[in-house]
Amino acid sequence: MSFIRNSVLTLLGTVGRVVLSMVSQILISRILGPVGKGLYAFLVQIPTVLVPLSSLGLNYANTYYIARDPEDGERAVRNSTGLAVLLGGLMSLGVGVSYLFLKNGYLKAVTPGQLYLIMLVIPFALLDLYWFSVLWGSDRIGKYNLALLIQYAVLALGMGAAALTHTLSVTSALLIWVAGNILTAVYMLPDMIRIAGKKLFALDVGYLKKTLGYGLKSYVANVMTVINNRLDVFIITGFLPMAQVGLYTTAVALGEMVGYVGIAVNTALIPKLASGKDKLTFEMTPKVTRLTVFLTLMAALGMALIAYPLILLFFGRAYLGSLKSLFFLLPGIVALGGSTILSGDLMSRGKPHYTSISTAISVVITLVLDFTLIPLWGIVGAAIASSLDYISLFGLNFYFYQRESGHKLADVLILTREDAQQMLQFTHKIVLERFHRGKGGKD
Repeated sequence: MSFIRNSVLTLLGTVGRVVLSMVSQILISRILGPVGKGLYAFLVQIPTVLVPLSSLGLNYANTYYIARDPEDGERAVRNSTGLAVLLGGLMSLGVGVSYLFLKNGYLKAVTPGQLYLIMLVIPFALLDLYWFSVLWGSDRIGKYNLALLIQYAVLALGMGAAALTHTLSVTSALLIWVAGNILTAVYMLPDMIRIAGKKLFALDVGYLKKTLGYGLKSYVANVMTVINNRLDVFIITGFLPMAQVGLYTTAVALGEMVGYVGIAVNTALIPKLASGKDKLTFEMTPKVTRLTVFLTLMAALGMALIAYPLILLFFGRAYLGSLKSLFFLLPGIVALGGSTILSGDLMSRGKPHYTSISTAISVVITLVLDFTLIPLWGIVGAAIASSLDYISLFGLNFYFYQRESGHKLADVLILTREDAQQMLQFTHKIVLERFHRGKGGKD
């Protein structure tokens, strides 16, 4: 598949996930209210953060090495399955022990039943992460996007059913989320068997050493990125009422919809750059970056225009308090779109340590800004901190990218006449194709 087709497939998959995610968000918001939504978001954040911490960066290593040599897929699947059970199990045990010490303090809102669900999902979510990377590295972008879509579909359908039967609660919502992770692994299982055979549990020490060499370099960046993106929710939980967590996560959810443009492009970009089998070269990165920034900016402006009626119509008046936070998040989301592409380029060059340095510095900035601004301005302070941090992350990634490529800042930010012409031609082509299809259908 071409890079453009992969990007379009990923963007279509992303649109599907956005729609399904909106359905889930609306149901949770309307039925559980800001307090219930805040607690649900906090519970989901725990495995969302801990799973990448358990991965040792092997998911990135899988993608990198499979893209370069598809024969590595068999060993990647077998190692991934065994390590998901081992590392995920250890992390779940750690969560259980931590709960014993924090159940009367920071985790006082978490019930034992909710704890068990979190412990159950961690190994499955880690397995999903590893198997996603196999599909990604194998350039099976269609399968990759369908697998990602499963969890969102289960979540939307499950919450819809629970809402209709008046059984939707924080715990049942978490149970549905856990089921989505498990069913995603079940969906990918036939593909993994085709790649590795029926012997899914086997540890190849030689391949593990090779992947750890790359994975641990990217692991630091991965851990720091997760902390960077999710830390604010945990800090808000510590400083503010749970209802404020519900409002902030609503703003973040709407902001993330804008940011999906960069994710879609980056998903298609990394395997192509790493494989070296396409005509696509690293010289395309500036064009891809500036187009991503431009498209994300347009999406951000669109979100800013429709945010008030969108929140009022779908989430309710109780969530209008998230509006100001969303506005302050949007500039950072635009910068993050460009940063994601530059980070992907550096990873594909075999230089994950650059992204580790960038994200490590970025985490320090996040900590300083969050602990300064959240006590002062609440969730608005959290949004300002996130935006400033994402902008600084773009600057750091660009610094290292410039060292490797020699490109100037204008090369990755300012659209050229050629870019505009190509976008117009592409749009014109799509319009003509649809017109002819419609005309053919009438005939």
